[in-house]
Amino acid sequence: DIDAFSCKTLEINSGKRPFYKCKKAILADITKITVQDLLEDNKSIDLIIGGPPCQAFSVFGQRKGLNDPRGNLVWEYLRILQEIQPTVFVFENVAGLKSIHNGELYVEIIKSLALDGLYEVSAHHYQLADFGIPQFRDRVFFIGTKNGKLVPPMEPTHGELHLFASKPYRTVTDALRFLPEPGQLSHVPNHIGRKHSQRIIDRYLNLKHGERDPKTRINKLHPERPSFTIIVGSDKGGGKGHVHPFAPREVTPRESARMQAFPDWWEFHGTGRHVIRQVGNAVPPLFAAQLAEHIKFHAFGSAYKKSYEELVDILGLDYLIT
Repeated sequence: DIDAFSCKTLEINSGKRPFYKCKKAILADITKITVQDLLEDNKSIDLIIGGPPCQAFSVFGQRKGLNDPRGNLVWEYLRILQEIQPTVFVFENVAGLKSIHNGELYVEIIKSLALDGLYEVSAHHYQLADFGIPQFRDRVFFIGTKNGKLVPPMEPTHGELHLFASKPYRTVTDALRFLPEPGQLSHVPNHIGRKHSQRIIDRYLNLKHGERDPKTRINKLHPERPSFTIIVGSDKGGGKGHVHPFAPREVTPRESARMQAFPDWWEFHGTGRHVIRQVGNAVPPLFAAQLAEHIKFHAFGSAYKKSYEELVDILGLDYLIT
């Protein structure tokens, strides 16, 4: 990763839980990294996971696609894939990837990832709120398998008033449960927010739930809905949280991390914008775990797939337990 704060975050959380140990975090530009830099031996690799920075394709950005240097990192992923040739790969990006360059890039990526028939590639478009994440987040995942097993889409587990799923959406209220007030001494890291002028406080007080502030261009969260998407922001200014549903302030980095389904034991290195950028760049861990179970079952032949509730418990997401 080219971001030193992200690499440090991976390292400082290593060993906090039995299922997570960071073996190696390399602070470097991927265009200058070789496969030999990544691998310590010649063992075969079962799975690689990644995706280029999403800003080149996001509907929130300028959508320059491959005209943006970050967009060209799509082909760096392909280079690594070509050289390692794992049993399975996962490639993640924003849903805007489907429409940039009139959809031509999307089709080209699927074709290229197949590596001339070496992989069976399936494309999955998910609204992550449909899987119990307390945030609306639209993403696409390409999954390729060497063994010819095409991985099917996951079925949604959560939804609006039980109409299309077995459970209701997880909401902002669910995400913010059990948190102390920002700045209070507690075991929760990264829970210190921005200081606002009285002018901003007054504006936030007058916002209705779901309404956007015209100056800061962030939204006031609705307590009974999933959060708006947590975004990274620009390279210059960093990201911002949304407006708290009840207090006239922006949510803290920890509150944003809650809506991204991070457990409280996961500590982010850095302060302010460094943390929110890491949160906004991440795939929600709870969704990643569900996808991993799905891939394990369909691509690797596992006989058992852990449930949403089991994964919530394993990750330590107590605030999502009902």
